[in-house]
Amino acid sequence: MPTYEYRCNKCENVVEIIHSIKESPVITCEDCPDEVMERLISHNFGGFIIKGESPSKVNKEMGVRRKKNANLGVRQLERYGTGPRVAPNVGGEEVGSWTEAAKLAKDKGLNADSYQPMIEKEKKISKVSGIDDTKWKKAKADSGKI
Repeated sequence: MPTYEYRCNKCENVVEIIHSIKESPVITCEDCPDEVMERLISHNFGGFIIKGESPSKVNKEMGVRRKKNANLGVRQLERYGTGPRVAPNVGGEEVGSWTEAAKLAKDKGLNADSYQPMIEKEKKISKVSGIDDTKWKKAKADSGKI
């Protein structure tokens, strides 16, 4: 239960009394029996526990989460690559690479310019792992910074 301070308006006598928050007792002064004491707003919060997150604790946890997320991103890139791949095809005819698709499109008289971004992306992808090395290296470097 909390401790409350009461003061007599006549003699300035201060008394500490412990009672429930729900109670509103009428306290009379010992020196002035006719005088009712008023409850003071206390600066002592020793009986109360204020729960919550401090800004420093939140910032520390955010840093830990960022580091875990960066490491997770690198592990996911190592395990799964950069995502689903679109298989190159020209007019329903599947080919092995985007370069071959562009050549086949030229041979069939189709516009091969739309294949250029995929050809550039294909040059960056590792033949062994199937992962875009630039994204992997960037994620690896970012995880080292945190």
